[in-house]
Amino acid sequence: MDYLIVQLTASDALFARFQLKRGALVFAGASRENIDREHPFASMLEEVAAAGREGVRVVLALPPSLLFLREMELPLSDRQKIREVLPLELKGEIAFATEELVFDALPLEDGKILAIWGKRHDLAELIAVMTDKGVEPEIVTTSMFHWRALLPEEESRGLAALTDGESLAVYKNGKPCYFRTLHQGELCVEISRTLAALEIAKGITVEKVLLHGAAANQKSDLPAGPPAFAILPENREMASVFGGLAAEARVLAGAYAVARACALEEPINFRSGNLSYTAGRKKTLQKLRISLILAVVCLLLLACETALRYFLVKRDLDSVNNSIRSIYREVFPNRKKPVDEVAELHSEIKRLGGGAATGNVLSSLKKLADIKSADVTALFEIEVDGNQLRVRGDASSIAAVNDFRSRAAALFSGAEVGEIKSRPDGSVTFVFRGTVKEGNR
Repeated sequence: MDYLIVQLTASDALFARFQLKRGALVFAGASRENIDREHPFASMLEEVAAAGREGVRVVLALPPSLLFLREMELPLSDRQKIREVLPLELKGEIAFATEELVFDALPLEDGKILAIWGKRHDLAELIAVMTDKGVEPEIVTTSMFHWRALLPEEESRGLAALTDGESLAVYKNGKPCYFRTLHQGELCVEISRTLAALEIAKGITVEKVLLHGAAANQKSDLPAGPPAFAILPENREMASVFGGLAAEARVLAGAYAVARACALEEPINFRSGNLSYTAGRKKTLQKLRISLILAVVCLLLLACETALRYFLVKRDLDSVNNSIRSIYREVFPNRKKPVDEVAELHSEIKRLGGGAATGNVLSSLKKLADIKSADVTALFEIEVDGNQLRVRGDASSIAAVNDFRSRAAALFSGAEVGEIKSRPDGSVTFVFRGTVKEGNR
């Protein structure tokens, strides 16, 4: 991820680029342009936009003169909730209508919060200028609220003041304590007045002021003290980011602090409410458009496949049903239109199959063959109806028929013979009827 920090001051614009690699920032270049009538801020953005590339997060660092500050006490720690409450808390206490302002807040060392606000119209104009040139800022902040990252290790304990010539920040044990925008004039006078007021109001005495940015170039014009003024030394992290370029680190310390806050922390950000950043969501929606179209196409194809499968299955079922109806009409030509052909055919097949009592027809026929003597010359026209058995046969004599009936009585209940008819040769035909006994199924 690349970061383009556009830091505005009263007289110039600083453009600094940083790259985030493996969780650490790397300095990638910077330029500074003076802002005047012949060189307005908008004209500088065209070259910046032309040199830009995809995937760069643009951050606008406002000049502190556009902002207003006030220390307050609020029983809240969540910054989002504080931003929502501040317009109500400050309504009627400041000269502007809160509807025309945009707010953020920063917790201070003593448990208070620093309320920060700016005019929505002024910020919207700057955002519009950058957006028209193709470098819309994703975050709008101010450098001085992120200077804690600039503190050297030896200065992170006790009191430390930092200034870039336009604003002053005081830290106590590495925690933000006091912020103020400096007026135009002699830097030493403004800082001395500010620190004197701070000592009177809070009893805090700052004896050393660290200079960076434009203020570092005024070191030779400042008195020896008190307070003592010194060039901001590089801390270990800054030295790693700038690769040992101490001069660049000193000049670009404010831009570095902004980049670090945006990459690794939650920065002060005035892009909220009507000024919220929406370009990122639009880009994401554009990227998702193709995926959405493909997803819709997949759903349509799935619906078509499902409809086709349903059509094929329905066609097969209709074909099977038609075949069943045709078979039913062939088997039962005299029956009226059935209610359920399949159920009726199943019932008829089950009935014709004989169930449990007649399921072993071959076994019963085998027993008839076993009891048949040689005098019973043939058994034919065998009919089975449930448990009932009807057999027509030939015998050599009536005595042979009676003998067959006697043998069959052991296997069939109600065994009887009838329709005995004599032939010219002395043989007879007969009909045997009987019911299969339970034990002989």
